[in-house]
Amino acid sequence: MTLYLILAGIGGIWLGYLFFYLRYEYKDTVNELRSHLKEANKQIWFLQEELEEFSLQNEILKSKTAELLDKNDELNDVVAELSKYYVHIKKASEKSNELSKYLTEPDPELEEKIMKQLKKDKKADSEKTFF
Repeated sequence: MTLYLILAGIGGIWLGYLFFYLRYEYKDTVNELRSHLKEANKQIWFLQEELEEFSLQNEILKSKTAELLDKNDELNDVVAELSKYYVHIKKASEKSNELSKYLTEPDPELEEKIMKQLKKDKKADSEKTFF
């Protein structure tokens, strides 16, 4: 039993020396990897902070976008109403231009029609009198 203990102790010492030797042999690589790990952890932390900030900004932008879309729908309704009024105003403008044209340039046929109508009205007035 003591032999097993001595052999286990020697095996442990030998195994420890082997690990130490292998680690000492690649210590530059291990140190470089550790420094890269520290830098990677710092970058991960920084990126997580940015992710949280961007997530909050994204939520704000989504809410503002929804509000703007609602306002855009309302403005579309207003523009549609204004377009209807514009069409009516344009038609009225055309009619008023046509009317002003008729008022500035007398139409001889129209004068004849008016005269005929006046004569008919006078005849009708004279025929209506009973006394």
